[in-house]
Amino acid sequence: MAIGDAVAQLMGTGVTNRQPSSGVEEQISAIVKDLLTDSLFIYDGSNLITIIGIFNTHTTDNANAVHQPIYNTSIMITNSAYLRKAGTTDRVFVSGVQTNS
Repeated sequence: MAIGDAVAQLMGTGVTNRQPSSGVEEQISAIVKDLLTDSLFIYDGSNLITIIGIFNTHTTDNANAVHQPIYNTSIMITNSAYLRKAGTTDRVFVSGVQTNS
């Protein structure tokens, strides 16, 4: 891959990471996630920082709470600080661009 290439990953229903190769930096600009069970984190191999947690609308109609996209964001990830989906229920889609190699 090279600087400017698009990156995308569908994180399935297992514990999953989006971890670029060593020396590569990516800017994640869109996230689509079920908001009901699993949180999405920045992870450094030891510590978790929550990006998107479990969301409850406190309504009887949760149809609008599912698959809420987050666009126009700028989350920089590298080999040492990367995305982690720590649960085994929801699926998460992330996309962005490689900014350094």
